[in-house]
Formats: sequence, C-alpha cells, structure tokens
Amino acid sequence: MGTNTNNTARKVRIPIRTEKHRTPKAASRGRKAAAKLGMTGSLGALFVSGFFKFKGAKSLHVYSGFGLLAFTVWHHYLNRPKRRLKP
Repeated sequence: MGTNTNNTARKVRIPIRTEKHRTPKAASRGRKAAAKLGMTGSLGALFVSGFFKFKGAKSLHVYSGFGLLAFTVWHHYLNRPKRRLKP
C-alpha cells in the first residue's frame, strides 16, 4: 500500500487583518463634541486671563494654553481620515 497524497496537510495562507477596535459613530460624535467644547473653554480662559489682571491670571493663562494645545491634538486625531488596509 502506498501513501495517499490527497490526504496530506497543505499549508494555506489565510490573510489575517488586525484592525483596531472602532468605536460606534455615536461615541465618536460625543468625543468630537467634547474636544470642541474643551477647545472653546480653553480659548475662553486664555482670553479672560490675557486681558484681565487678577491673582493667578498668569498661571491660568499658561495652563489654559497647554489645555488648548492638548484639546487641539485630540481633535486632530479624532478627525483623521480612516486608513485603508493594504490587501
């Protein structure tokens, strides 16, 4: 009896795509709205602390500037176009 070549195991490459977990559109809209609201609040605090002179205005101005930068970066990453996976 010979060996049956039809029953031998064959190596088949199955393409596995690893995608990051995508959030639903509703959650994405909420995050975008939160980023815009944070940017607006930080810009308002920058305006107030820049024109008015009160105790702690300088530190508020610096911290709200960093906050504006942080919210701007977050807003940028939320609004990036989706990347297509290479086949």
